[in-house]
Amino acid sequence: MPSISIDTFFACTLMVSVVIIATISIAGTMMTRIGSWKNLEEESYLKAISDNILSSTGTPSNWGSDPNVKPEDFGLATSNLLSPSELDPDKVCRLNTENDFSLSYTDILHASRLPDVAMKIAISQMMNIDISLLSNSSQGDSTSYTFRISVNQDSGPIASSLHCYVVARDFLQDEYSSTSTDGIGHASFQIPNASNGTAALTVFARANQNPMMTAYNVQLFAHLSNEPLPDNTFLDLSPLNSTLHLAAKFTNVTLEDSYAFSYAYQANLTESSNTSRMIPRILDSSPTVLVVTGLNNSDFFAEWTAYPQIPFETGADFKNSESHAFSYVVIIKDTLYKLTLSFGGVNS
Repeated sequence: MPSISIDTFFACTLMVSVVIIATISIAGTMMTRIGSWKNLEEESYLKAISDNILSSTGTPSNWGSDPNVKPEDFGLATSNLLSPSELDPDKVCRLNTENDFSLSYTDILHASRLPDVAMKIAISQMMNIDISLLSNSSQGDSTSYTFRISVNQDSGPIASSLHCYVVARDFLQDEYSSTSTDGIGHASFQIPNASNGTAALTVFARANQNPMMTAYNVQLFAHLSNEPLPDNTFLDLSPLNSTLHLAAKFTNVTLEDSYAFSYAYQANLTESSNTSRMIPRILDSSPTVLVVTGLNNSDFFAEWTAYPQIPFETGADFKNSESHAFSYVVIIKDTLYKLTLSFGGVNS
């Protein structure tokens, strides 16, 4: 073969090799871009679903308040929408598995039209309240209790105003207080010794910079009695449509008093039947805590729930798997909450 032909052969071979390598490189880059576009498209799709769940009332629009109705289309917005991201408290209650009228996970997925997507819904308060008993002492016919209250949010401690209520046997007392800039406050109560049994301390905290940022916590404690059993030991409490539905878990349970507390107001619940109490409409930027007292045989107890029933999580567990999470600040009964919708298992 002539030398020029050999040179031409190697030159052509080199050009073909360069083209092949370049083609492989471009193909790899394009596959990376296609993967990124696919992820971006998937995230945009799920974000649109998430936004729609918050902005839509669902079908029928009153599915939250009627325990006999399941939604055909899933939406959490209130029918009387006054501002963006305002959710219906009854729809929220029906997502909490502690409520006797809660939707099943299958119901939620079916109404969301997401047969191939796993979903989790979590709603939490904007602030956290920690309660601890500092001291107690008996003198005469009463016992004094002092509690330490710590209020914080994700960014750290927060200064807030406090309103605390203590319920015991034939006893109710409240106290206003506040935290310092380090988020620490205190509350003290004096309870008659004759009111022995489980007592319930409800603490509301309202952020000084925003009254819509109000949170609560409840602590049961022993007043001259054995340590209290966990909440929901004696009663199932299910608030819905301004009614508290009660179901006793033992035949010897008798009900006594029932209360509604918010940051600024308190009221007694009106008995509408043996198994229900009417929840008063309280115009306050605050959750409502419902406390019910009673006797199991001769043992006094206090149990509670909140309206709406927040915080909670329901749905899939993405602890060890990938998911797309979208967080929002929402309004429920003039109070701010944090809602996170997570999705995973999208088919490719």
